[in-house]
Amino acid sequence: MSLLQIALAEAAAGATAGVIADSVLYAIDSAKVRQQSEPVKSSGSGIRILFRGMVPTILLGSVPVFGTFFLLYAPLREIVHHSQCDSMFPLASAVCAIPATLVGIPSDVIKKRLVLGVDHNVMAAVHHVTIERGWRGLFAGFQVNLIRDIPFAAVKVGLYETFASYYKILNGQSKMDPIAPQGAAICGVLSGVSCSILTCPLDCINTRIKDGSTTSTSIVEVGKQIVTKHGVSALYRGVVMRSIVLGTGSSIFWPIQRSTAHWLQSDYQEDPTFHDRLGRGFLKKKEIFAYFQDE
Repeated sequence: MSLLQIALAEAAAGATAGVIADSVLYAIDSAKVRQQSEPVKSSGSGIRILFRGMVPTILLGSVPVFGTFFLLYAPLREIVHHSQCDSMFPLASAVCAIPATLVGIPSDVIKKRLVLGVDHNVMAAVHHVTIERGWRGLFAGFQVNLIRDIPFAAVKVGLYETFASYYKILNGQSKMDPIAPQGAAICGVLSGVSCSILTCPLDCINTRIKDGSTTSTSIVEVGKQIVTKHGVSALYRGVVMRSIVLGTGSSIFWPIQRSTAHWLQSDYQEDPTFHDRLGRGFLKKKEIFAYFQDE
């Protein structure tokens, strides 16, 4: 199986798992956003507002974000695995998080406006954002997203890969063996909760920038505003809900992603000599490029 086939299978699995996990936890994440935000004049209330915009924002957000991430991350993970350099997992995931984060920012901006009641549907949200801030408004707070998501991806995926490796070792498996669903769930919870706590302050700042409650887009300035008005503890508003979302979400996401990816790849036979030579650094450039082609 070529690296391109692996990447496509992992991307499809990532998008599938992302849609399922985000759908299950959409309302809880919406409640977290409302807890982090300043009170705003709302166009709706009640439990239904927590589900507002669920289908379009997930399709416009989860699918491209997770698809892009795993499309880029899968080949790098193969190389890292076979080069016996597990310490490179955080760097690989951080690099892949950059384009994945950028493609998902418009969806994030729209979702926050919908669940806060600022706008009543996706088209209204897009219209108001573009009128108030221009098309750049759809990427409001992208600096915060990048600063939050790059270390988030590095820590979360790095921890997951580390926990998964130890889980396999404890169960007498090699690192290249597929992880059991229950193992993926356990490793996902541990990595998800850890990252939710570490990145909560940036998530709070990100919410304030996107909900329109401040005209500033400076991370430092908005952070100062929150601390001055509400104290340092305000930077951790929603940390419990965020931990529930990411911990539970990861326990759903990783078993589905790994199982789906393994199923999609199971019909292909790998060239056993390729990975051996890749791990020992014996591949020439032309062999690597050739390996991206379908066999």
